[in-house]
Amino acid sequence: MTEGNGQAPMGPTVGAGLSAVGGAGYRFDPDQIAELIPKWEELRDGLDDDYNSLREALRLAQPPSADAPAAQNAEATKNSIQLAIDHNRHMRSYAKTWIEQLRKANGTYIEQDDDTRRGLYDAGNSTNGSGLY
Repeated sequence: MTEGNGQAPMGPTVGAGLSAVGGAGYRFDPDQIAELIPKWEELRDGLDDDYNSLREALRLAQPPSADAPAAQNAEATKNSIQLAIDHNRHMRSYAKTWIEQLRKANGTYIEQDDDTRRGLYDAGNSTNGSGLY
């Protein structure tokens, strides 16, 4: 908790289908996770569109004349655009990582849930305690 205001700090799991459950860990909602994946993909695609626009702006940033102040201004503009491109690539990497992690988390959860269900309801020939119901 944040001192003074009694509010819990925002973390990376907020809005990601994970919520704190009474100090015992997190509750995982696979449906909510599945809904987030297209939103993150849309963000990633928007970042790709921005990247293309920034690359075009960088290409077009030319001084209007050959004098030194115009050339310096064009160079400063190019440096600024390049920093925006670098930032864009970092944001895209962040979005890509979130997409991968959300897919992994959702797939792992579903797989483990299926394994648990089989263990509880499929007796088979096992004597390891499976098939309890």
